[in-house]
Amino acid sequence: MNAPVDRVWAFLRDPDQVAPCIPGAERVETIDDTHYRVVAGAKVSFLSVSFALNVTLTEIDEPRRLVSVAEGMDARLKERVKLVAELTLEPAGARQTTIRYRIDLTVYGKLAALGLTVIKGKAKQMATDFATGIRTRVEAAA
Repeated sequence: MNAPVDRVWAFLRDPDQVAPCIPGAERVETIDDTHYRVVAGAKVSFLSVSFALNVTLTEIDEPRRLVSVAEGMDARLKERVKLVAELTLEPAGARQTTIRYRIDLTVYGKLAALGLTVIKGKAKQMATDFATGIRTRVEAAA
């Protein structure tokens, strides 16, 4: 990414900046510096879901590493998800940053019954969209 680590870190720690990058985000509410409520929707195969998620930043190693856990349920279908995301930032020169991310997603209910291939494909698409959104917004501000 064409931005220094400190700028990328500041962006990632600002929920108002990150929210537009979250695919399907309907609402992001800040509880405190490490807790958020997020409502985000998605369509997976024939199911449309809207998850109310409690998000907690569980590890913060400024400005290098950020780990979050998001857990929630779709009110209508009672589908549940748990997502653990790890972002690692590394300087790639004075004005560039390499971001590595890993996401572990656990799904329950009808979503799980759709099959791992369908869910993994949707999750990968959403993760790519999220990363693209962050890159676009950070580089535009750089």
